[in-house]
Amino acid sequence: MAKIKTMTDGWNCVPQLQAVVNLIEDGTNNYVYEINNCERESDLRDMVSELRESYAEAINILDTIDVDAEYETDDDFYNEDYV
Repeated sequence: MAKIKTMTDGWNCVPQLQAVVNLIEDGTNNYVYEINNCERESDLRDMVSELRESYAEAINILDTIDVDAEYETDDDFYNEDYV
């Protein structure tokens, strides 16, 4: 298992995660709103197709993440030299 030192406590040390979130938000927000708010504006075929494409691409990106890696915040990054 690889240990990866990072200077942040968040998940921005795994850029694929942000890519997945952006993809899902950009590709599905309108549909999620429409579904959650009982609106029927989009064509169902288009909606299902675009949702499938977004999630398939998200899964492809997620598959590139080394889930066995352990991320550890390096407290030395927070000393005066790095401010």
